[in-house]
Amino acid sequence: MIALPQAMPFIRIGASSLALCQADWLTETLTNATRGTDVPPWMAEDISRGVESFLTKHYKGSVIDSDELFERIEKTLSNLGLSSVAENIDKTPPPVRISLSELARRAGDGYELAFFALLGDQLRSAASGGAHRVECHGLKTCVRRLSSSRKYSTRCRKLEGEIKEFVDSTQHLIGRALPEVEMLIAS
Repeated sequence: MIALPQAMPFIRIGASSLALCQADWLTETLTNATRGTDVPPWMAEDISRGVESFLTKHYKGSVIDSDELFERIEKTLSNLGLSSVAENIDKTPPPVRISLSELARRAGDGYELAFFALLGDQLRSAASGGAHRVECHGLKTCVRRLSSSRKYSTRCRKLEGEIKEFVDSTQHLIGRALPEVEMLIAS
């Protein structure tokens, strides 16, 4: 059995990217949907708590597709007579977090080409799935694993620069078709 770091399922974005489903993201999404309607913002918080309750107590899976999540929210809102809010929902999924150290582990020590292939797949999957923000984490651990180094060396700094350049160039390429997508190395 796998223990999730949170009670709510992950949100699948694209073919292979996951995002954390967090209460503050749900509340913000629903609060934004009430703007321009006659529904007060405090009601969005109540609806958000209801969605959280469903996801933690009744949803059977550990992952839910972003399309399915938004469909369920829209259907619930419509059933409650809040069609104006349902029509106003921005279906942008939460930020996708990519663990660079996990990709390096999957690629194997010293297998930089495999790592860059995995990273490219993850970045493209997140962007094609509708994510507007992709955050890469664990750069230092990733670099040490790929370079099979205990200390941060000149080779490590070079590899770190290559990874940053790869993320930037991927953003640039994807940004031609999807300018709203932001990719960055957060840590």
